[in-house]
Amino acid sequence: MILSSAPRVAVPLVLQRQLTAIGQIYFQDSPIFGTVLLLCLYLSGPVLALGCVLGAASAALAAWASKLPAERRDNGLYSCNGALTGIGLCASYQFGGALLLWIAAAGALTAALTWAAERARIPPLTLPFVLMMWFVGACAGAVGADSGLQGVALPAGACGTSAINYLFCSVGQAAFIGVAPLGMLLWAAMARRRWHMAMWGLSGAALSWLSIALAGRLWPGSGIEAHVAGAGINSTLCMLALSTGSSRWPLRLAAAWLSIALSVALGDAGLAYYTLPFILATWLARCR
Repeated sequence: MILSSAPRVAVPLVLQRQLTAIGQIYFQDSPIFGTVLLLCLYLSGPVLALGCVLGAASAALAAWASKLPAERRDNGLYSCNGALTGIGLCASYQFGGALLLWIAAAGALTAALTWAAERARIPPLTLPFVLMMWFVGACAGAVGADSGLQGVALPAGACGTSAINYLFCSVGQAAFIGVAPLGMLLWAAMARRRWHMAMWGLSGAALSWLSIALAGRLWPGSGIEAHVAGAGINSTLCMLALSTGSSRWPLRLAAAWLSIALSVALGDAGLAYYTLPFILATWLARCR
């Protein structure tokens, strides 16, 4: 029997769209970058890559079944939060069949939340991811034992105090990758495609390192160093997001600094904030 050529074309196209969705975690609409990110996840921990793929696939399926706008589906904008949620859940909870079911359900819900945010004229950013992590956290008993990450990819000292390690570790930790060499690989893939965007992302991490280091010297014993990981993640994402638009550099710096301050404040309040400081700071910057 001779098969139609349609399936042979459709399979690579579906794969390309899923990789694009994974790349959108870093605001990259590139299947090549998505492939590099998936490789880094696998090298960091195979379950992270599995969670990413399952979350993205379930979100894409939900978006397709709901007949959401095709162009945004093809660009991975309804699936990127599902991918990030899958990574986050695998990084935060014990792996097992129950967790896989939660990832699939949460991925589908992120697509619905993204669409709802767009209907409300609210930039979704990573808000669906944050809401899903909070929701699953409230039902943690049905998922497995919490690993104790408390809203950041790794404990504060995981990347060390070296500036170079911290910069590239912050880039990787935005996707729960806590090893500086893998963060450097991600940054190189980003720089290969969008040099200015990669530099802005790195400058966000640098601003966080300088701010936390300076605050630690001015207020010794304050414990502000405990927030260094979360501050780096949110500042990096803030710079990446704002570099995709026409915002001027002073506004980008101000928004990144605000995300650092919010990370410290929310962390002191005991909230598992994930990427909430980045979301709030970016919303405020885009309202200007």
